[in-house]
Amino acid sequence: MLSLNFPIEQVYRFLFILVRVASLLFVIPFLDSRSVPILVKVGLAMSVAWLLLPQVHSQLPALNTSPIAFALGIVSEIAIGLLIGLMLQLLFVGIQLAGQTAGFQMGFAIANVVDPASSMQIPILSQFLNLFTLMIFLSLDIHYYFIKALVDGFALIPFWGAKLDGNVFQLITHMVSNSFVIAVKIGAPVMVALLLTSVALGIIARTVPQMQIFIVAMPVKIILGLLFLGFSLPFCVNFLRGAFVELGQALQSVLRMLT
Repeated sequence: MLSLNFPIEQVYRFLFILVRVASLLFVIPFLDSRSVPILVKVGLAMSVAWLLLPQVHSQLPALNTSPIAFALGIVSEIAIGLLIGLMLQLLFVGIQLAGQTAGFQMGFAIANVVDPASSMQIPILSQFLNLFTLMIFLSLDIHYYFIKALVDGFALIPFWGAKLDGNVFQLITHMVSNSFVIAVKIGAPVMVALLLTSVALGIIARTVPQMQIFIVAMPVKIILGLLFLGFSLPFCVNFLRGAFVELGQALQSVLRMLT
């Protein structure tokens, strides 16, 4: 006869692992899309939590705690997962901002597509760079950083043991500002090329007033923008590789700050 008797400590430990894992998996870019069924997310979170259960030896809090203390403990576990996922989201926000800025200069401001993650209208160039970054993210196995961060997080931060101080918020502020730096670096080749193109078209409009510059400018900017975007993609791969490595180091720093 099949027995389903589990020690209450193991069930308790599994639930705390599940809360931290689920809060991370629900916000990372390639799983936060509304097109991913909720049952798939829940099943993946439970599978990862079950795989981590033998690896986690963090000390459990007292089982007879008050409901308020239990609720605060759950909130702290959710905050840890959300913080790790937010760090990755900020990187992708910078990539999306780069595409939005470059696309605006190319004349793609009204050419929007529906983002499956947020169900909002975003510029088509932002969606392209977002998918390109996601491809690099998975091809370089950067998602292993987050699995490692989960395992190290349970070793460094016991259940209910997270401590949020000023250093954590300072690091988050730095990463928010760094997302703007990433946007400028990714979109710089296209933005600089189109800026010089606008200057050249302005000079031509002054010297050759018979030319219909508004008719000529749109296709010229689109062609040059796509051309320089194609030239910059190999350099974007090297830049994103370094950005992902820095992200992994930042994850380790956050885990140490939370102890």
